[in-house]
Amino acid sequence: MKEVITQTLTAYFKAEMLREHGFWISLIGFTLWGFLFIGPIVLFSPSSLDKQVTAGYTLVAMLVFSSYMTATWDWSSHLRWMLRSGVLEQAIVAGRSIYLYFIGLLPVSLMWLVIEVGEIYLLLTLFYAPPYLSVSDPLLFFTALAMILTVLVAHSLLLGASILASGTSNIIVEFLSWIIPIASGGLTPLASMPQQVQIVALATPYSYPAELLRHILLKAPVVMPTDKLILYGLPYALAYLIIALAVNHYALARIRRNGAPSIGMY
Repeated sequence: MKEVITQTLTAYFKAEMLREHGFWISLIGFTLWGFLFIGPIVLFSPSSLDKQVTAGYTLVAMLVFSSYMTATWDWSSHLRWMLRSGVLEQAIVAGRSIYLYFIGLLPVSLMWLVIEVGEIYLLLTLFYAPPYLSVSDPLLFFTALAMILTVLVAHSLLLGASILASGTSNIIVEFLSWIIPIASGGLTPLASMPQQVQIVALATPYSYPAELLRHILLKAPVVMPTDKLILYGLPYALAYLIIALAVNHYALARIRRNGAPSIGMY
């Protein structure tokens, strides 16, 4: 296990930072994304709103958004690379668990997430206002982190199973990776959304950790008490993870039986 993790990390840094310069290109790209994200806030936020609070909401929204993008592009899309390069078939033949490769990617993913959120914090501080953040309850904060991490893992496994089944991006990938996390309150509190949207959002496991995290860090209004957010959200996240593991296991068993699918362009 240690060998696989070390080799995965070494290969990533050699390919991305030395040969292909992907690290620096990605950093420049995310900086542009950051300007596009905070630009409308700087230009169109009402003067009556506290700038630090608005910046805090922006930072937390970007944290949630970047977390789901990490699960989508770092974890799920890595399976597509493994299919295309033949690594997945070699791992299956060798009897090696594919989850070891995800563990190897975890430090890289966390590194990128910290860089992205830190960069947004810096851009907001320089061009708008220092974000206001306050951890009101450390225990609830770590509970929210555990919930969102559970949902992220389940999210990546479901997307990964879809890629394993088809070899490419498809409507399931686009729906889960873009529409659901945003429509379920990933970028704004559910209290500010129409009631019909709230009902749909609360039917997904994505809304509960995002609501809890915003409430803890920003004192944001919530659509239900925090104890109910945990009571409903934590079992929902665990059930989502169990379902995702089962679907991913089925997709791998299908590959063992029928072979790997053809890899599409997208």
